[in-house]
Amino acid sequence: MQELVGRLTALDPEASDTLKVVSYFDTLVAGGVGVETLLRGAAVLTGTTAGRAIEGRAPTRIAPDGERAESGTDAEASVWPSRRTSDGSRVWIEREGQAHANDAMVLERLALAVAITSARRANTADAAVEVVVSSSAAPAERAVAAARLRLDTRDHVRAVAFHPDAAALVPGPNAVVATSRGLARVVLVGRTVDVPSGILAGIGIDGPADRLPESWASALVALRLSTVHQPVVDAAELGAVLLVAEAADRRGEPHPDATALAALDPRTREVLDAVADAGSMRAAASVLGMHHSSVQARADAITVQLGYDPRTPTGRTRYFLARALAALARPGLG
Repeated sequence: MQELVGRLTALDPEASDTLKVVSYFDTLVAGGVGVETLLRGAAVLTGTTAGRAIEGRAPTRIAPDGERAESGTDAEASVWPSRRTSDGSRVWIEREGQAHANDAMVLERLALAVAITSARRANTADAAVEVVVSSSAAPAERAVAAARLRLDTRDHVRAVAFHPDAAALVPGPNAVVATSRGLARVVLVGRTVDVPSGILAGIGIDGPADRLPESWASALVALRLSTVHQPVVDAAELGAVLLVAEAADRRGEPHPDATALAALDPRTREVLDAVADAGSMRAAASVLGMHHSSVQARADAITVQLGYDPRTPTGRTRYFLARALAALARPGLG
């Protein structure tokens, strides 16, 4: 456990402590560890004993040294800062005195991780949802999971991706699952879906239930492309961008065009967006509230910075792809 903390710190020594807590538990969940290991991780992070209680069973307590502590009683455990989990259990850390800065975040991520792990090991709808969108599950296994969810393999269904802390905002079977970029909530819906205003979401491609892994993969790409200006992205509207995203993920490192965009200041990006989207200098100037000659001068300077002209048909296509790649290069799920 200490080794994992060290690796995360070494990967990004400037990352906030909160981000390290999130990455820590995401790594454990992605590794398929058990509940006791999650408790051990919380104990190491906080330097205190961490515990979990399920009604009718003796509590599990793990000391900071990683060893099991005496079970104790529910009454004794009730005095500590705790969180309820969606599987009906309760987790806590036994912090004496003043709470530390990240205690609340550790509890939140521990509760979420415990719920995910419990669902994987139980005959629940959450577990079935996780299997039915998993590309690593065997087709027969996914078919069984689909049957448990009462999904006919010929039914048309879509996966919708949300950030994990979002509640089930649209009706349908849902679960929080581990992805290569962290935790995400998946909701299974029919052909149409209405996402509440202002919520970031990625809507996967439509298809039969036996192709839900593809829908889920496209939903995750769409979520990564979402922004506050375009909070909901439908993968069905992305077309070939989905192929570009797959290629970018296989590449591993950012494309130079995306790196060049990331180096621009926000105002320059705003001008560039307006020029590319509006289609003319005067239209862009109107959007930006600038004189068209000023926009022209800025566009000329940007062309030099980028090494191509985003006002030409080829340059505009190149810019749109670079913009998507820059969004996909953001850490996590955007």
